[in-house]
Amino acid sequence: FPGVMEATGPGLVARMRRQAAAFNATMVSDAAVRVDVSRSPFTITLDEAEAPLYARALVVATGADSRWLGVPGEHEYRGRGVSSCATCDGYLYRGKDVVVVGGGDSAAEEALLLARTSRSVTMIVR
Repeated sequence: FPGVMEATGPGLVARMRRQAAAFNATMVSDAAVRVDVSRSPFTITLDEAEAPLYARALVVATGADSRWLGVPGEHEYRGRGVSSCATCDGYLYRGKDVVVVGGGDSAAEEALLLARTSRSVTMIVR
């Protein structure tokens, strides 16, 4: 994230949530099961909430699930050399040799992003 040098992906998310809370934002952890954008305010029906939410703006952020390898040390080194988000953590590897593990479009995109600033990028296709 531009301008934030001292946080990795999860740390940055935590900071963003604290900032939003400071401005009295309401945060709801639920799944949207229906969205009606035919008129404003939009109506968002949630899976577990009794009442729908209404909003004049809607940001669809579907996120991505990382497929971890399950190798020893992977969990312990997250945020300290092991990452699942080049956009979030790529600056940490500036000028270094990096490895991207994966075989799909997402892995290729991450490798291309890292290639801009890393010394070298090796891609291991699984």
